[in-house]
Amino acid sequence: NYLLVAPGEAFYVAPCEPHAYVAGECVEVCASSNNFVRIGLSQHIDVEAAITLLSYETGGPDVEFGRLAHQGPGTHTLRYAPDVADFEARVTTVEPGGCFELESFPVPSILLVVAGSGETGVLAHGARSPPRRHRYALVPGTALYVTEGTLHLAVSVPSSNSGPLRLVRCCENLDGVLQAVSEETRT
Repeated sequence: NYLLVAPGEAFYVAPCEPHAYVAGECVEVCASSNNFVRIGLSQHIDVEAAITLLSYETGGPDVEFGRLAHQGPGTHTLRYAPDVADFEARVTTVEPGGCFELESFPVPSILLVVAGSGETGVLAHGARSPPRRHRYALVPGTALYVTEGTLHLAVSVPSSNSGPLRLVRCCENLDGVLQAVSEETRT
């Protein structure tokens, strides 16, 4: 099956489903596993393992466009969350001159810069702010580990930049996490 995907579109591939990227750039978010099987473009093809993965079903996955999770002056975030507990991804765009405060998550996350440039810093919110400076230059390829409960970490883009900063934040699917936290607080 051959699938054309435009910028901003996403799709979910179930575990053990062979897939490949022919052209372009993408971010692949996946659950922790040990089921990587080489099928093509490699000298080390595990033919028997590859045959067990084939389903012979026709048709492709559903394409998702992302749900608007945040919109503010010069910023917006699209959330991609398949119906699995393992992961979700949020793609945030910050226009030149914009500033975006990262939401505090109850789980760790990874932040990956995919386009543009900017920096992180700490917003002044009184005594609850982290005790040390969190300043990082953000350029394509920068990856940051964001601990659970991080407060007041902001991403800003100088107004002199020629284009927006685009970053992807990945973590465990928060739908299940927030539901579990809600149930714990009720008991």
